[in-house]
Amino acid sequence: MREKMKRTRKLTGTLLMGGLIALMPMTPGLADDTSGSFYEKGVRLMKTKNFKDAIQAFDMSIGMAATDARDYMRRGQCFFELKHYQLAVKDFSQAIVYAPEKASGYLSRGITYSKLGEHAKAIRDFEKAIRLDPKLSQAYSNLGDSYNKSGKAEEALGAYNQALKNDPKNVKALVGRGDVFHVLGKNLDALKDYSYAIELNPEYDVAYIHRGTAYSGMSRPEEALKDYDKALELDPADGGLLKKRGHEWYKLKNAKQALSDFSDAIKQDPTNADLYYHRAKANMQLGHDGGAMEDLEYAIRLDPNQANFYLARAFLWHKEGKSILAREDIKRAQFFNPKLPKKIKFANDPKNPDRWYDETFLTDVNAKSGGADTSEKLQNTTSLGDD
Repeated sequence: MREKMKRTRKLTGTLLMGGLIALMPMTPGLADDTSGSFYEKGVRLMKTKNFKDAIQAFDMSIGMAATDARDYMRRGQCFFELKHYQLAVKDFSQAIVYAPEKASGYLSRGITYSKLGEHAKAIRDFEKAIRLDPKLSQAYSNLGDSYNKSGKAEEALGAYNQALKNDPKNVKALVGRGDVFHVLGKNLDALKDYSYAIELNPEYDVAYIHRGTAYSGMSRPEEALKDYDKALELDPADGGLLKKRGHEWYKLKNAKQALSDFSDAIKQDPTNADLYYHRAKANMQLGHDGGAMEDLEYAIRLDPNQANFYLARAFLWHKEGKSILAREDIKRAQFFNPKLPKKIKFANDPKNPDRWYDETFLTDVNAKSGGADTSEKLQNTTSLGDD
């Protein structure tokens, strides 16, 4: 189970093999020998993660015994793992038709609805699963997730508490409750839940990510970095996590490491405009204005509606003395974000006459040559003027 949880990526729910297969009988049931053999073949293929071929095996089984709920449950799980959520909902609904007394059908469909963002439907399914099996901790923890994503923190807290009452070692419920505590400003309680989840399952990367995020919000970047490092050991290909770690390097005034993380994240997600924007910020901090401009141009091509992209490029135009281009980019930024000041001026910091950037006041701690501080500043109280 530890290995399965290691691969869990989201807290909205999972249909990993070990959980729900245990909720459904493994014997052929009412199916005849031929359909039963296809069913067993499908289960074996699922265990090797060959979900596409497993679907075909369950297709054959359903074609020979169309009223066996187990086939629809398994095929629905395969569709879920392939992220074909609408087809998964259809199969779980059919399983419910043939086995309405089974909590697993409602639980699975609820988890899938939550993946689709349909939390009202998910909540109804989780509540039905709980009525059928009041001790089903997994249903309570997923109910908490849907309440939390619906902005109902108190209801979510109640659901997580019940999940943990039924199963005090439910790490998913611990992480979910920690998230609610964090939202409610109870950071010490949040850290306690995250830490206990990690103690129970040291390979549960989600717990490290959420504890790291809590540390980040508490302005404890060193501790956030440790948790992100551990999570990346468990899943090196998580581009979103690389982005999170890059931000922590910013807070620690280390633009070089931030640049490295954003570059690695782009390799994982090369069409993510936001990653190019953040790498541009790191390049600007390091004085690599050519690379920064290239990244900003690419970010704007990918997503031309982001005010901060234009504002960053305006600063680079300003540095090059191209005030007209800078002014036009500022107008574009103000168009996409009307909350920006009407008058914006890029002013030199007396200590750092050639650097600026909003949100990040950083130095490259890896620079050993005695170079100038690369902190950046935006003044938005006066206009660009007529230059």
